[in-house]
Amino acid sequence: MTRIAVTAFGGWNDAGEAATGVIEHLLSVWPSRRLALIDAEDYTDFQVSRPSIRTSEEGLREIEWPDTAVDLVTPQRGGELVLVHGPEPSLRWKSYCAEVLAQIDAAGATALVSLGALLADAPHTRPLPVSSRVEPGTHERAAEDAYEGPIGIPGVLGRLAVARGLRTTSLWVQVPHYVAQNPAPKAVLSLISELQSVVTAPIPLGDLEEDAAAWVRGVDELCRTDPEVADYVQRLERAQDATDLPEASGDAIAREFEQFLRRREEE
Repeated sequence: MTRIAVTAFGGWNDAGEAATGVIEHLLSVWPSRRLALIDAEDYTDFQVSRPSIRTSEEGLREIEWPDTAVDLVTPQRGGELVLVHGPEPSLRWKSYCAEVLAQIDAAGATALVSLGALLADAPHTRPLPVSSRVEPGTHERAAEDAYEGPIGIPGVLGRLAVARGLRTTSLWVQVPHYVAQNPAPKAVLSLISELQSVVTAPIPLGDLEEDAAAWVRGVDELCRTDPEVADYVQRLERAQDATDLPEASGDAIAREFEQFLRRREEE
């Protein structure tokens, strides 16, 4: 049966820990086994992604290095998933991606789904938008609205995967930028809902829906204690609810955001 690789990397590409949160959820609901570890030594600035120390179940003090893990999860029915997860590397991205793709190939995966999360002008009271895009092949024309600018490791890995003939899909969720606390289970839930359209196995949600509802209630409390944030959220709601009107354009939302920041600076 066909295996699909799913990747998520912590850091810049993981607002609200939503992308890596999906991986953690999949590992918690399905049986898994470790296929490989990609050693962080050659790819990581340990002043950026520091190792940590913990006490094992046996009472021993152990160092945990920020390696990249490759795990295989086996649902009760449906295809298996190869999960690749770890912090975004600091160094030698080309070599790192080559090693990741070699592990994906060795695991027998024939398609790749790249998960990401970004901070955006998305109200927490509405469904969090998820963009889904199948990466164009090396000889295919990009869409007219194709993004141009800086990218993270998901973008680099995705283009190199396409060059190797892997069908590659990118899923990115928008996380409200005014919410400071991590994680954001509502964003995890949104990504999983979109991922479900790609994988064949039904993904159990467990407590995720309850956690997402509790997260919304917590942000609601923040809005009740900060009238400025509450007013800004209402503006975002109106813009999103009126998506067919000119004032719901990206420029209009950006103007609202600029006004919000300007009021903050004046105070």
